[in-house]
Amino acid sequence: MVLGQANHDRCGEESEEVLPPGSRFQKIFFDGASRLTRSFPSVGSHLLDLTVRPLVGNHVLALLFQNHNERVIRQIKSFRRFLVVPDIHIGDSVMTQAALTGLRDFFPDAEVDYVVNKAAYPLISGNPEASRVLPLFNSGTFPSRAELGAIRRLTADSGYDLCLNFCPYLRDRDVVSNGNAIINFMSSAPDIILNETHPGRINHFLYQHYRFTRNLFLLVARPARRKPFKGVRLTFSDAAVEAAREFVSAAKLPPGQPTIFINPDTGSPYTRMPFEKQAELLARLAGLEVVILLGEGHTDAGIGARLRQRVPLPLQSKIKIIPAELSLEAYSALIDFSDIFISGDTGPMHLAAVRRYSRTGRYPFRNRTAVLCTFGATPARMSGYDSFQPGYLPANQDAPSWSFVFESSCRNITCLNKMYKTCRVIRCFEEADVEGLFRRIASYLELLSEQAPAQRGPAAA
Repeated sequence: MVLGQANHDRCGEESEEVLPPGSRFQKIFFDGASRLTRSFPSVGSHLLDLTVRPLVGNHVLALLFQNHNERVIRQIKSFRRFLVVPDIHIGDSVMTQAALTGLRDFFPDAEVDYVVNKAAYPLISGNPEASRVLPLFNSGTFPSRAELGAIRRLTADSGYDLCLNFCPYLRDRDVVSNGNAIINFMSSAPDIILNETHPGRINHFLYQHYRFTRNLFLLVARPARRKPFKGVRLTFSDAAVEAAREFVSAAKLPPGQPTIFINPDTGSPYTRMPFEKQAELLARLAGLEVVILLGEGHTDAGIGARLRQRVPLPLQSKIKIIPAELSLEAYSALIDFSDIFISGDTGPMHLAAVRRYSRTGRYPFRNRTAVLCTFGATPARMSGYDSFQPGYLPANQDAPSWSFVFESSCRNITCLNKMYKTCRVIRCFEEADVEGLFRRIASYLELLSEQAPAQRGPAAA
């Protein structure tokens, strides 16, 4: 499966994506919000925060949802079989593994099925906290009719005691149709919005998936294990590691030099640093004694090659383009060969932040890649990783992580749903502090230079 590429083997009505509930209202509302901030950036954003935040994030609504969830879970007679359904996208398939950890804290011997994106399946299939990992979702924007049918058949045939629905594009009746108990993560939305007003609370979706599941089961059981939560994992095949090693060998990376891995692309223009700013940063970094691995791009196809062309010709040889044909699993394994990974808010950012394991144990991973996240529209505390700022979740690496939030005059709570935004002029990176980014990276590389040179990537055991 190619990174970020949709599976095209569906056809006709079976491949027709089903818009989520309330799509028409959301389109109208978010278009109106975009028009408001387009005409009045500062005033419009302030007005939206004053009106939308209290409506969505309030204690009364949070209490109503909590009471509903408590009634559902207290009616369950047995806790032997579970289905966990994450959002359909790659990054969400990775993050929602935290719910598996929360579930296993209470029911270590239960049967737990986990439905995932087909592209992410090779990375998640080795998770020991899932009894079965089921590759059901393709890489569409919304679920297709075929995927909805597959979920219904699964729940109808499997007799789950409880289904946990973490996908905002699936109604509960899309998941179950035969009386199975189901609880929806969207019921935690008021709490997550409220958390944004408390800077010290960790509000990352990954952590909130764990916390939501754990708090739910505390109503009916005592935890069987009490290990501290450190994050989630990915498990790699030997073939993926070998493909990454082959790329490194063919690229002829100079030994001993720090390696920077840059993912220049994201799934949305609202989370992608503007091309000119990325070109400026890349040129500055190429002037250091480093090797740069640069993604070719998928949503913005060819962005890597275009960025490389903006670097002075004598420095272009330092930049190695990672081809789009490299599989998602090999791409993710390649991250371990780098000292620092730079990305906007998108799936590869989460792939870089997790703990990496070899499925066979033949290739132990270093897990020493620093992660630098750049943020435009989306709330950084909900998605980004940072080892130093309060209220952030650090990356699950033996290296620091940072989240850089660029200034914007129109950023507001509605930017959380970037899928329905219709801004004609993208101001998300209005004040992109390229110099600050460069200084942070250079400072970390200087610190690395004072240490003994580390090997690149996982070595054969």
